[in-house]
Amino acid sequence: MKESNENGGELPANALDRKVSLTGYTNVVLDHSKPDRLDEDRDKLRVRFAEMPSMSYDGGINIPIKRKYSVALQVLKPFRPSSKDGKLPINKVGFFSYVFLTWFSPLIWRMYRNRHEPVAEKDIWQCSSADGVMKNAERMERLWTEEVERSGEKKASFYRVWVKFIRTRTLATLVLLSINALFTFLSSAFLLNLVVAYLESVSTDLTYGIGLTVAMFGCEIIRALSFSNVFVFGAQTGARFRSGYMGIMYKKLLKLRTVKGKTSSEIINVFSVDSYRVYIASSVCVFLLSVPIYALIGTVYCYYLIGYWCFVSIGTFAVCYLGQMVLTRLMETLRRSSSQFTDTRVRRMGEILNSIKFIKMYAWEKPFNDAIQEVRSCEQTYVLYSALVSAITGSIIPVTPTIASVVTITVYTAVGNDLSASTAFAVIGTMNFLRIIVALLPFSLRAYGEAKVSFNRLEKLLLMDEYSTPSSDTYDKTNSLEMKAASFVWELQPESNSNEALKKRPSVTSLSSRRESVNLFQLNDVSLDVKKGQLLGICGTVGSGKSSLISALLGRMLQTKGHLAVDGNVAYVAQQAWIFNASLKENILFGREFDEQKYRKAIQCCGLEPDLELLKDGDETEIGERGANLSGGQKQRVNLARAVYSDSDIYFLDDPLSALDVRVGKLIFHECIKSQLARKTVILVTHQLQYLKDCDEVVVMEGGDIAEKGQHIELINNGGLYTDMFRIFDSTSMSPRKAIGLGDGEPAPSKKEPLKERSVKTENGTAAPPLSKSNGILKKKKGKGKLVLAEEAGIGEIGFSTYHSYIKAAGGWLTTVAVILMYFITSGSLTFTDWWLSEWIDSLGKQEANSSTLQNESIPNTTYAAPSDVNNTLTIAAEGGISYDTYFIVYISSLAMILVTLLVNGFSHAKASINAVNRLHNLCLDRVMKAPMSFFDSTPTGRILNRFSKDLDEGDVFLPQVTNSLLRILSLTLVSIALSAYITPWILIGVVPVVIVFYIMKQISTVTIRQLKRLENITRSPLISHVNTTSQGLTTIVGYEQQERFYERCSNFGDVASLTVFLFDVSMRWIGLRLDLVAGIMTVSCSLIFVLTKGLISPAAAGLVLGLCGRTVSIVQFLVRLMNEAEARFTSIERLQEYKTNLISEPQDEKKVVPPTWPENGGLTFQGVVMRYRPEMDPVLRKVSFNIHPREKIGVVGRTGAGKSSLAACLFRLVEISEGAITIDGEDISLLSLKTLRSKVSTITQDPVLFSGSVRYNIDPFSQFNDDIIWEALQKVHMKEKIEQFDDSLEVVVDENGENFSVGERQLLCLARAVIRKSKILLLDEATANIDTSTDAMIQQTIRNCFAKCTVITIAHRLNTVLHSDRIIVLDAGQVMEIGTPQDLLSNPHSFFNGMIAAQTVKTPSP
Repeated sequence: MKESNENGGELPANALDRKVSLTGYTNVVLDHSKPDRLDEDRDKLRVRFAEMPSMSYDGGINIPIKRKYSVALQVLKPFRPSSKDGKLPINKVGFFSYVFLTWFSPLIWRMYRNRHEPVAEKDIWQCSSADGVMKNAERMERLWTEEVERSGEKKASFYRVWVKFIRTRTLATLVLLSINALFTFLSSAFLLNLVVAYLESVSTDLTYGIGLTVAMFGCEIIRALSFSNVFVFGAQTGARFRSGYMGIMYKKLLKLRTVKGKTSSEIINVFSVDSYRVYIASSVCVFLLSVPIYALIGTVYCYYLIGYWCFVSIGTFAVCYLGQMVLTRLMETLRRSSSQFTDTRVRRMGEILNSIKFIKMYAWEKPFNDAIQEVRSCEQTYVLYSALVSAITGSIIPVTPTIASVVTITVYTAVGNDLSASTAFAVIGTMNFLRIIVALLPFSLRAYGEAKVSFNRLEKLLLMDEYSTPSSDTYDKTNSLEMKAASFVWELQPESNSNEALKKRPSVTSLSSRRESVNLFQLNDVSLDVKKGQLLGICGTVGSGKSSLISALLGRMLQTKGHLAVDGNVAYVAQQAWIFNASLKENILFGREFDEQKYRKAIQCCGLEPDLELLKDGDETEIGERGANLSGGQKQRVNLARAVYSDSDIYFLDDPLSALDVRVGKLIFHECIKSQLARKTVILVTHQLQYLKDCDEVVVMEGGDIAEKGQHIELINNGGLYTDMFRIFDSTSMSPRKAIGLGDGEPAPSKKEPLKERSVKTENGTAAPPLSKSNGILKKKKGKGKLVLAEEAGIGEIGFSTYHSYIKAAGGWLTTVAVILMYFITSGSLTFTDWWLSEWIDSLGKQEANSSTLQNESIPNTTYAAPSDVNNTLTIAAEGGISYDTYFIVYISSLAMILVTLLVNGFSHAKASINAVNRLHNLCLDRVMKAPMSFFDSTPTGRILNRFSKDLDEGDVFLPQVTNSLLRILSLTLVSIALSAYITPWILIGVVPVVIVFYIMKQISTVTIRQLKRLENITRSPLISHVNTTSQGLTTIVGYEQQERFYERCSNFGDVASLTVFLFDVSMRWIGLRLDLVAGIMTVSCSLIFVLTKGLISPAAAGLVLGLCGRTVSIVQFLVRLMNEAEARFTSIERLQEYKTNLISEPQDEKKVVPPTWPENGGLTFQGVVMRYRPEMDPVLRKVSFNIHPREKIGVVGRTGAGKSSLAACLFRLVEISEGAITIDGEDISLLSLKTLRSKVSTITQDPVLFSGSVRYNIDPFSQFNDDIIWEALQKVHMKEKIEQFDDSLEVVVDENGENFSVGERQLLCLARAVIRKSKILLLDEATANIDTSTDAMIQQTIRNCFAKCTVITIAHRLNTVLHSDRIIVLDAGQVMEIGTPQDLLSNPHSFFNGMIAAQTVKTPSP
């Protein structure tokens, strides 16, 4: 008989197995007959009552789940065995270890012992799963999904997700903070008054006095423990939210349909800046909730003292609180404004770093440097305003209790109430207790406001369009791909009549409208069927929609109608190869299991065998970011090998042959595409028309439509667009004259010079020795090639040079001394005001008591300044006494002076701090812009961006806050101690020993705090680099279904980044707790001495010493924490200083000055040029010599890696030559300044470079030419019609890297840029590789016309591009193989060039 629940429903079959005994253990019987199951059964037996089946409302049994907080509550056990798993132990320690932070002590001592070694990730614990990215991102994603479902996308608020995420832990922290508030009040106000009252009394009950001291000691311990744990618990809450925040953003990144430039920079800011801001907000928001608790305690005690007049004090605090709220709102607005400029600056900085080679070749470092500084200047304005508002907010803090006290006392006595001195000082003590409200509120409110800005940014990103995988349901099961009357767009079109609206908007500011107009390109009613195993060739003119068709098939365009199905897993080879920083082998495997046979086939068919043989460490050689140390052809072949190794069903190859020379291209097409992928479905986009005849079918694109489709012969016979393309192709080509016995594409040795064995470009471009006969693909090497070195943390204390550079940047020593002096003036004003107030209240006490003795001032009147009211020698009241009005006027005047000095002090400090960081930024930026290319090849972009995002943010926001607090507290402490020691030397009894103890503890803890901050700084770089790499290769990552692996890597980076931030804060609390306990012991020791020696020391002096011991010691421990934090924050300045001083610059000297008209002719000579990319490497160019006459048109050809692009590097001095000389019009270019040389030579690089902005900005960035000249240039490069179709014409927006234009269109815009520059020497480095043959023919004609009086050097793989050159230089293995006219080289059947021409089948044009 089956059991059922109350409603008669049957229980699950295994429900009875889940019964749990009252002891908390499941009823599982161990079966010893199966030893292999014994461990598993024991694990079941350990399931506690926390895993009991949860009961549903209808009495049914749900799946067993752990009780929500069972693990967290384990910390309440007094002692627990230490964990040895190497993970963060905070969740596995006992109660005493948790509250005293002893679990952190091993790290403190370990780092102190190893203080002379750089800290590394291995020196700290691993992140626990509870605090890691994966678990918290999963929970946050669930909360966000629920929020969207409940409120809808338009009303969904990430703020509510934040509240739900931290709610429980924040409430627990609030309970802890309430305990802290209660015991802080008891120790600082209530018990201290009782001790002084006991000393004043005539009672001899020693037990009572000792009892008060013991109670004070207990309160001090609980206060110190609760205060530290409030911060630690809050920091852990913040770390968990930060982990989830980064995780949900990265998950969204992987789901985005497309990543535009602005979006990419915002995402980087989310990980670098916003993630830290939300961490701070989650940690300290509890202080906002604690306001009612402190107000309640203070109000009740004040009401007990003075009745309903207490509400005057509370009202004063409320006014100050509201003022801070208003200022915080203002700061939130300023933060939102500054963040927009920060996004722009980071985006432009990323653009510059990605295009730094091009910028250097055009000598545009200074203009782009100025552009960044212009944005930085706007950003700095809002940062300065924010700092000033922060200073105003900070000025309210010290005077609020004083204002509240004097207002209360003035009103209370004005109405005729009698006020004793003891009551007055009790009120003052309560006001000082309430100081924490205004002390912590500005910081908490600022963090809260900045977090809301960050939430709004994330909210916008989370609601962006997501990528959707195409359906796999094909109507015809023999098809791999199906499109039926399908239309696609990049962006949704604006509403009707939007064109008129767009025209009315200002073109300069309406970026969004311009983006809409440029993204209106669409694919219209496309119908296409591709059979399984078919090879489909796609061709068409530039901008016809070839790459868009690939994007549509990948799901990257929005489908507006029709049917799309892709049946099978896909591999994608992008037109611009995406290579990430890892070994060459990892780039090919791309997360898949290693299969040696499959790996060898991929290597062989992609022609990578000779490359691997010659690379220093074979396939284990590290490849730089974006393939920095590979040639363009090598990058594309690695990209292709990745696709081949994936063994996918469908291959999308977006023009992979454009970057390859004809011989390698022919090898790749036949060995890889036709042979290795013979039974696969292949979609090949190409401008190399000679390969289309071997495709099963050909599609011709035009204007976003399929113009023609069919087999090669069929389309040729139709006489349509396809026929015209081939006619142009044939007319621009020549046929070789073959030698007898030679194979296709292999030249015979020349009689004049033997054919050298082929070489390839190795790591960093070096040419390697001739090939050996051994294969060596998988040969094990000694060590692993390391191009990108790990970023190391600094060692030891922050150097004086760092502080000196900061002071110098702030305005020099004079400015710094003036700012510090202003702090001491402000502190003196505060001290005087407190002393005058104490005299005033003391006079009230004297009048009431009618006594000649001083009343008992038991509570010091401020936590910042020592009260100096107990002074028998000070007789301010003359024999008739000082009048009430005099006291009042002097006090109000001094109060006004405080406000004025605080404002001046705040302004001067904010101005100096922001100026310092801004100047350091400018100097650092200047050094980066002048750095050699070797620096950018070996340094990940994320590492550099880290300096210009988070490190700069530290200097802008957090460092000024810390130094402001440090200088204020330091000046107040010194002034208070000096004055109090002069009045009452007793103070030195408590201060001197404490200072000594504090100094020793500071020396021990500073090492850990500083090193953890350094570790935090360097652990951000891999995270930012990973996010940047993901943004660039998103389509490839998703195409290969590698999202999970990349998310796992991001989780690992995020775990380390969050852990180091958390450990840094814990280290601050570790030392803070110990300093608090020492302070408490010192205070209680003094109290015990006074109790035991009652009668020997006057009660007034005892009260003063007790108060000063408590207040001064607490100030000193706070001061120590501030000093540690300030030094830690200065590590960001240290990192900026590192770039400013240690970064090597390109030679900036100018040994020879040439006339402005140089070069007048454009003659170019290479004389025995030898070039190495690094001194220790083999030369990449070997004794290269040739002479180019003025106005001569030269073609440079050679196989991939032959050294063609290295010629360009020499000409532009991107790399200095080792031997030989290069002259232009007889002038040795090594003697000229880089700016002069590079500004006089133009180039169009292999990869087109466009910047975010307008078309006008990209062609003429510095507004040197009028519209007519720009339009003329666009017409010459055949882009005028394309630009004219947009409403904003020249102001039409260009996304970062020109993502909203095809690669061919980008190249044409780059050509237009060169046309208007009109240099005497033009270098085209594969400039037309991504352009169709017909457009290429027109462009070549444009070059011949526009640059007829210029020297033109054309580096090309497409040989018909150089056939009209005056002469051709053939390079191989870094040497000049032959030079001659095209006719001479082709007429020689043994020439190297003749063999290259033989690799492409063309017809000889009729004479």
